[in-house]
Formats: sequence, structure tokens, C-alpha cells
Amino acid sequence: MSDPYGIIDLAALKQPAGGAGQTGAGEASAHEVPVTEQGLEQLIADSQTIPTLLLVTSGRVPEGETYLAALRRGVDAKGGALRLAIVDADTQQRVAGALRVQQLPTLLLLLKGQLQPIVDAVLPEAEIEGLLTQILEVARQQGMELPESEGEGEQAAPEAPLPPLLAEAHEAIERGDLDAAVSAYRRQLQESPADAEAKAGLATVELMRRTQDADLAAARQAAADAPADLEAQLLVADLDMLGGHVEDAFSRLLDLLRGADQETKDAVRTRLLDLFEVAGAEDPRVGPARKRLANLLY
Repeated sequence: MSDPYGIIDLAALKQPAGGAGQTGAGEASAHEVPVTEQGLEQLIADSQTIPTLLLVTSGRVPEGETYLAALRRGVDAKGGALRLAIVDADTQQRVAGALRVQQLPTLLLLLKGQLQPIVDAVLPEAEIEGLLTQILEVARQQGMELPESEGEGEQAAPEAPLPPLLAEAHEAIERGDLDAAVSAYRRQLQESPADAEAKAGLATVELMRRTQDADLAAARQAAADAPADLEAQLLVADLDMLGGHVEDAFSRLLDLLRGADQETKDAVRTRLLDLFEVAGAEDPRVGPARKRLANLLY
């Protein structure tokens, strides 16, 4: 598999889209979800615990239905250890654009919030089993606890339901109500201050809320024109983070700390800690950035 694309570019998605649409190819997999703009952020969040194959396709693709059916069989055979997400490029053009798809069909992997291209052609069915096995091995190496697929042992017990406030936050995200999602995550943290999922969810939704009306080109120009403008620099760092340019986001903020006054240091530190939560403690870029932050502050 190729190098990661990074976090999906949700900054490109600003206006509500139409219905989900659904590519054919027979009966859907039991472990399949259609992808819409409203559900994309939840799909990213869920990829922290379950590897997700993203197939961007269309009813116009030659052999597309046969390919989709083969992927469905392969995913079903893994017994819930991973899932298949379908992007109908005809009805979800902006989602396909946010995924940076240039050719149909394109198959990608979403794993722990990071997107990796797999292949932009019809994959022979004989190769699908090996690909899925490889994906599950990588996911387990990264600490994911996954149910065993058929032939590997007994299937794991179903996952426990989410705490009510986390479920409320997820539902709010799916319907695009970011304010309600923030409220639910904050109430969860009042009840359980150490809840890591709530901390990461709150940081992610607040990032989405800060950037939802931003224009990337205009924000970059404003930051370039006014390098001392703290708010302009913070916004570009947020947009970099949302677009998958994690190291750029961290570096931009860390560079602001040299010779900064205390008010600037406090603001930058707070924003970096939020972005560390979005990236996740296991992200290899977080540790060095934390160390540099500590050196610059103290």
C-alpha cells in the first residue's frame, strides 16, 4: 500500500449534499455503510477502532458491480473485523473530491483516521483475500482489538453499546449539528473526566466547528500577509490539520513560540494540546511535537 494521504480534506465540504445514493451489485454486505458528507466525520472517528475499506465507484464503471460483489464477499468472510464503505461518485461528487479520487473505481483504506490509497482499478477477486488479511494484520499491529475472521477461531462477542452521551454526540455529528455534539462531549467529560474517546471527539468536533466557514486560499493568504497575526496563524494550522498536513500544523504553531509573550504562549499551547488530541497519542508525530513544545515553553 502507498503512503498515507492523511486526514480526509473535509474543508472542501461546506454545503449540505443530496441523498446518499447506492451503487448496485446485489445485496449489501452485513458490514457495509454508504458514505455521505454528513456521515464522513463519523466514519473517520470509527476508523480508530475498525479498519474501513472505502470504495469510490459508479454504476458506469465496467465490471464495477462484479468488483463490488467480490469485495462484499471478502469483507463478510472476515466476520466484522473490518467494514466496507461505499462512495457513489455520481451522487456524492463532493465526497469523492474530498477523498482526492482521480479515477474510478478507487479503493482506499481508512485506518485510525488516516487514509491510504490501495488501487485505482478493478482488483482481481483472487487478490482480495490476501489484501484483507494484510490490512487486518496491520491494524492489529497498531493495537486494534479485532474479532477473528472465519477459520481463525471463534468470533469475538459483540461490542458493548456506547455510553448515552457519546451516542448522542455521534448522532449529532451525523446530522451535522456540531454544537449539539460539543455539548454532549462536554457533558460526558463532566461525568468522566478521563474519557479518552470523549476528549478526542470533543477536540475533533471543535476543529470542525472552527474551520467550517473558512476559505483555505484566503486563510493562507491572510497568514502570509500578517505573520504576527495570531488568529490567522491558528486558523491555517487548523486547516492544515483538517487536510492531513499534521506536521505542518504542529510546526506552524511551535514556530510562533519563539520570543512570544505569555498570552501568545498560552493560546498556542492550548491549541496544540487540542490538535494532539485530534491526532491521537499513538500518532508518531505527537511525541516529538510535545517534546519541542515543552522545550520552547520551559
